[in-house]
Amino acid sequence: MIVAMKRILFVLSGLALLTGCTERIDLELNDEDAQRLVVEGWVTDELKPQEVKLTLTTSYFYTEAAPRVSGATVTISDGTNTWNLTEDNEAGIYLSDPFAGEAMETYTLNINYNGENYSASSTLRPTAPIDSLAVVVFDPAEEFGIPIDPYYSVRLWSQELPGVGDSYLWKLWVNDEPVRDTLTELTITTDELFDGWYVADVEVHNLQINEEAFPGDTVTLEQWNIGYEGYQVFFGIANETAFNGGLFDAPPANVETNLSNGALGYFGAAGVSRKSAVIVE
Repeated sequence: MIVAMKRILFVLSGLALLTGCTERIDLELNDEDAQRLVVEGWVTDELKPQEVKLTLTTSYFYTEAAPRVSGATVTISDGTNTWNLTEDNEAGIYLSDPFAGEAMETYTLNINYNGENYSASSTLRPTAPIDSLAVVVFDPAEEFGIPIDPYYSVRLWSQELPGVGDSYLWKLWVNDEPVRDTLTELTITTDELFDGWYVADVEVHNLQINEEAFPGDTVTLEQWNIGYEGYQVFFGIANETAFNGGLFDAPPANVETNLSNGALGYFGAAGVSRKSAVIVE
């Protein structure tokens, strides 16, 4: 008990010394004069208006949605054609006339905002069609003895395209409503370990039974080939945000981006395929 008390007194003394020599430091956490442009945009091989979303960074303590950017001049070009994007009724959303991106074509985004120019380029890699999709009940406790509740396993069949450099992102929809749509919930991988393989009966997502999905619901899976650069950017963002904060993590670093002039975010091009399946009883 005496030893324990000595330790406590020592700790308290140390705390007293620390609190006795503290100094208030005011940090500028992204005030208005330090705001940066944030870009979210894609060109896909689907015939539709291609979309670019523009916002501004905001204070660390700002609890509202990031401010939208209006009045920017936004174009997308493939070197031959140029599409002028117009701002939608929703502020900060810029849409092109409908067009479909072409495989292995490079698309360049140009933005002019407040007298500053920003740009990024990305090459559209095609994605293989999804041959089949199944949504089945999977019970880890029954299969592996792991005490986890049963869930719906979303399983994929698809021929991976030969040639290393493809990277895949899978998005999930239930009855046309997006689920698993935040960065930490998306499934992303490269083809380094399965280049050219036939991917058969592989789980790429899961859904909580009678919470996220019910019998009779329609589940749609989108398979995006975002390329290796897209994978690096997405993984880098996740590494510095959702996967960071542990005791032994490396010091924070600037997140990955392919945009110029200090802008944040990503502009990408991707081939997209999709498949739907109905959950049976």
